[in-house]
Amino acid sequence: MLLSKLSNIINIQKTYNLNKNNFFSSITSNSKYTNKKTILIYDKNSKAKYKYVKDAVKNKTPAIITNKYFKFISIPQFIVSNINKETEILLKNLYKKTPYRTIAITGTNGKTSVVWYISKILNLLNINNTTVGTLGHIRNGKKKNEVNLTTPAYEELFKYGSSYKKNKYIYIFEASSHALDQNRIRNYPVNIAAITNISSDHLDYHKKISEYKKAKMKLFTKHLDNNSFAVINSRIKNTLNIKKKLTKKRIKVIYFGKNNVFFEKKNDSIFLKINKKEYIVNKLRLNTDIELENLECAISCCLALNINEKKIIKTLSKITNPPGRLQKINLDKHKSKIIIDYAHTPDALKKTLKSFKLKNKKPILLFGCGGERDKVKRKSMGIIANKFALRTYITDDNPRNENASDIRKAILKYCPNGIEIANRKQAIKKAIKDLELNEILIIAGKGHEKFQIIKNKKIKFDDYKIVKNIIKE
Repeated sequence: MLLSKLSNIINIQKTYNLNKNNFFSSITSNSKYTNKKTILIYDKNSKAKYKYVKDAVKNKTPAIITNKYFKFISIPQFIVSNINKETEILLKNLYKKTPYRTIAITGTNGKTSVVWYISKILNLLNINNTTVGTLGHIRNGKKKNEVNLTTPAYEELFKYGSSYKKNKYIYIFEASSHALDQNRIRNYPVNIAAITNISSDHLDYHKKISEYKKAKMKLFTKHLDNNSFAVINSRIKNTLNIKKKLTKKRIKVIYFGKNNVFFEKKNDSIFLKINKKEYIVNKLRLNTDIELENLECAISCCLALNINEKKIIKTLSKITNPPGRLQKINLDKHKSKIIIDYAHTPDALKKTLKSFKLKNKKPILLFGCGGERDKVKRKSMGIIANKFALRTYITDDNPRNENASDIRKAILKYCPNGIEIANRKQAIKKAIKDLELNEILIIAGKGHEKFQIIKNKKIKFDDYKIVKNIIKE
């Protein structure tokens, strides 16, 4: 689109330095994503610094749309009064092909797995879909881009959700508590909203668990369209309170965990119950309680899309986990297993450890806690490790600018038998070397991540690759 056409689309109060021949194809509020074809949106009411405007100019952005005039910038500036309104109008003009249905997944743990499972079911049924979240932007199973945040900015959400094809497609994204609190989703239409679970997390940001829960509930009370679907985990306390808030908006509720959709283990078989009908599903690759709970949520979302339940069931045996989520590596020599998992909250760590307790034998654990984040969970995770792990190796996660030794000591205080090894690679090597017959080692906390953050540096580090290389050696 030519810059000269902007005045036909949005309400511009004043224009500076206009170059009519300049062309653009996208817009962004993140200066990192600016380039020759991407305009910067700058809101003076946001916390964005002037430095970001200068960065965008260096990146050769063709123009700035803003509610503040910058005197010393020579590139085109379009001054608007209501920046959110004009941004939305422009986005709808740039990205006209919107999704057939949009699904948003929130919750403390499991968001990434549920998005992945839904996408896998849809791919196996040849239903076009695109996903956005921790693992990046993925279209029909093929990765397109990395994504900077779990839930990207509003304009990025629009861009990733757009399609250049005529085919109908489903859009699935992770809705983080930060994004919901910061109103990053704004009024993007959501047809199906799901919540996996709620436990303590991100209290460095939200301060109180009540504020954290309140942010999560916004997905249902603020962003979910009328006559849409809410998919709720019946294991969450006070689910009736959520339902009361939704009845006013004529929203249909699907419960998983009981009532509508749930798995049940009987003897050596797994049964799936959907609205009182029972199906045997023995060939599942996913069989831990965590995996089955997340799969219940994914199935419920697919039912809300009006997909035939028998068609869904046919796909289940082919579904695998996403990278870094209960990712299994067999160590044939010892008949033992290594599990790479992102579990970085007390609740997730406890569930993972309990899921891999076999015949009263506890699993082995290796983990650390991130620096400058939610410090109270170090105590909880230390207590959980001490209770539910046979042996625990305490190492570094992403210490950031915090003293890594202090983080380890905070965990060791509540896990006194923990083996402290600062270097994560050496800790993994030691934990694998110590494995005995039929033992399970869980390497928790980083999952899919490809780096460690130490001071202000991102150092390449991939738990999965490290394990593979150690086994080869």
